[in-house]
Amino acid sequence: MKFIDYIETQNILLNFPFRSKKRLFEQLAKLMSGDENSRNIYDALVKREKLGATSLGNGVALPHANCLKNKEVKISVLVLNKPVNYESVDENLVQVIVCALFPKQLTENHHHMLKLMGKFFKKHRVYRDIIHAKSAQEIKTIIMDESKTKKD
Repeated sequence: MKFIDYIETQNILLNFPFRSKKRLFEQLAKLMSGDENSRNIYDALVKREKLGATSLGNGVALPHANCLKNKEVKISVLVLNKPVNYESVDENLVQVIVCALFPKQLTENHHHMLKLMGKFFKKHRVYRDIIHAKSAQEIKTIIMDESKTKKD
């Protein structure tokens, strides 16, 4: 499956308040936990972030972790209510957060998916269109349309 197949409208949030990375990861863990333990997700996100900031540049961050028990992938897209300092690699403020959770047992497909997500969401036009979107459905459409313009 492609990463776009894992993005569900209910996991796309706009005008999301940012207080700190710690609070962001807590909220992401709660949002994405489903049958999983939200504390395990939070711990995995923090552990990965300690290895190095997960910003992509161009106003986008891609926090991710290998923490799910089963083989599914979960992806959430957040548009923050304002651009924030996320210790970005290009020193630009971040306003779009794309969080990806993978199984504990990663496959080559998961690595490839993460790489494609990074390339996809780093595109300035994708960032620009997402931050100007008025609804979760509009963001989903932007992602779907952009994914059709070039095979990723």
